[in-house]
Amino acid sequence: MRPFCYRDRQMSTGLKLHTVVLLALLASGCRLPGSRGPGGQSLATCRQLSQKGVAALEQGRRQEAETLLAEAVDACPRDPRARRYYAETLWRRGAKNDAITHLEEAARLAGQDAELLVRLAEMHLETGEFRLAKQSAEQAIDLNPKLPSSWAVRGRVMRVQGRTRQALADYHRALGYAPDDRQVLLDVAELYRELNRPQLALATLHSLADTYPSGEEPQQVLHLAGLAYRALGRHEDAAANLAAAAGRERQR
Repeated sequence: MRPFCYRDRQMSTGLKLHTVVLLALLASGCRLPGSRGPGGQSLATCRQLSQKGVAALEQGRRQEAETLLAEAVDACPRDPRARRYYAETLWRRGAKNDAITHLEEAARLAGQDAELLVRLAEMHLETGEFRLAKQSAEQAIDLNPKLPSSWAVRGRVMRVQGRTRQALADYHRALGYAPDDRQVLLDVAELYRELNRPQLALATLHSLADTYPSGEEPQQVLHLAGLAYRALGRHEDAAANLAAAAGRERQR
């Protein structure tokens, strides 16, 4: 039998802040691109180093990336982008506390940057600082309530705190702005399973499967679908999906 019963898919249906940042840049000896004097050169150097560092990071040259981005921060300590990327290199190396410190400073320097706050929330969540994660997520929501990732990360905070229904509500807010977000769809399906609502879990998994080409659904999606079918008493469909999931696991 073909994995996933596809017939069932039918059921899934700031001027002030800019001024503050500008003054901060000028106070540090860094100026905006195009400005004259040594400060402008410092920022230009910072941006060039940042670009090289990001390129190295994307190509997997982490030590080179960290060195370049550390130099970028030294060239212009008040450039939020340099600190943001430097924080990522530190995070990937495992220096998580240092990464958070630099990202917090980047968020302070950037002002109204909801995406930075989302990333900060993700870092706090991974290090178990749930109160700080929730605080950063809610600051991001206040800044941009239409940003899907802000709702998604608060949903994840709610989930690890055992507040599953609030987590579900936050995930659905995220899906309202990004209905094809695979990670959020997976989180929702898992939550429905935890709440013993296999029909809704299956409907969500069908929506998730529809975001992939037929036959390329991930092993985890097939496995969860099999469990949902089994909970519904549809054992033949459950067996087909669990077998397909096992096959995907062997292919890794």
